[in-house]
Amino acid sequence: MELARRILGPLRHGIEIGPAAFAPFPGVRAWNLEHPGARLFQETQRALSGRVAPIDLFATAERLPLRAGALDFVLASHVIEHMPDTIRALGEWDRVLRPGGILFLIVPHRERNMDAGRPCTELEHVLADHALGTSVASDSMVPTSHYHVWRTADFLALVEHLVRERFVAWRVHTVEDVDSRAGNGFTVVLEKLATPAPRAADPRAPVAFHLLAPLLPFQVPLRSLERVLLGPDLPRDPPLPRGRYRAAAIRGGFPPAVARSFELDVGPALPAPNLRAFRWEGLRVFFAGEHLDASTWLEATYPDGSRHPVLPERVGAELCVDLTGLAVPTAEFGVEALNPPPGGGRSAALRVSPPGGA
Repeated sequence: MELARRILGPLRHGIEIGPAAFAPFPGVRAWNLEHPGARLFQETQRALSGRVAPIDLFATAERLPLRAGALDFVLASHVIEHMPDTIRALGEWDRVLRPGGILFLIVPHRERNMDAGRPCTELEHVLADHALGTSVASDSMVPTSHYHVWRTADFLALVEHLVRERFVAWRVHTVEDVDSRAGNGFTVVLEKLATPAPRAADPRAPVAFHLLAPLLPFQVPLRSLERVLLGPDLPRDPPLPRGRYRAAAIRGGFPPAVARSFELDVGPALPAPNLRAFRWEGLRVFFAGEHLDASTWLEATYPDGSRHPVLPERVGAELCVDLTGLAVPTAEFGVEALNPPPGGGRSAALRVSPPGGA
């Protein structure tokens, strides 16, 4: 990538977070930093290029074992979307840069990768994640997910907000709406101008919005369940699917702070669901029955005794689970449906034959 070579090539001390053997940056000298548990990504590198990028330092991207101001640059390509607390990660990368240092980011563009169709992440969602200290364990999405989804303008609006709130002192050096490396993201190059003084949250700031997510005992892939509702008070009937939610009231100002966290039941009570039929379309399985809702989740018990909870998609009156790319049992297995409160309950198990055996 010529842009990276031109901007970062002359600099001596820098790190690349999450390097990939199949997508190097020729002409850029960097120490390679990787998460100690990045086995899946290493397998992906080996499958695509036959090798794995050498690692100089193992650490988490949100807590770098480097002194403040130690680096000339931080390079992170397709990394920031994997950070549950975006602001914490950006703040940490800023911490290790010297004044005049460069933060070089390539970020997936919503319209040019697997996130197409997902809603863009609202600024309030990112602020709430920072206030809550959202982590890989506490986010509604499974680890390795794209926790947040942006277009170029959305991400620049986040940068502008952090600068305006004096969380960072950055100058936008260069922007590519279509990155010149792979073309599936955008490039944002930021120059650190100074180190702002840390600020404390205002405990008297009024509530500005609420973040709500369905209260589930498992994490989901490929979709974010959090919803932002603006204003100091929740409406009597929030515009959300029925179910039980974990809610957080977030104060205005910066840094954002949690005024209170609580659980909230939304919508009418439903009885326990009843599964009565299934059908396969390729590796997609559809379930029909009574009292099935957008908030109904399923739990499969495979022949080996393992249990697999999933939040299906509502398709008309049916619930759909797409098992493409997943291990599918070759023998009959059981599936139960569960409705969360208000009301709610668990169905009897429906016996499901594997695809081709129904």
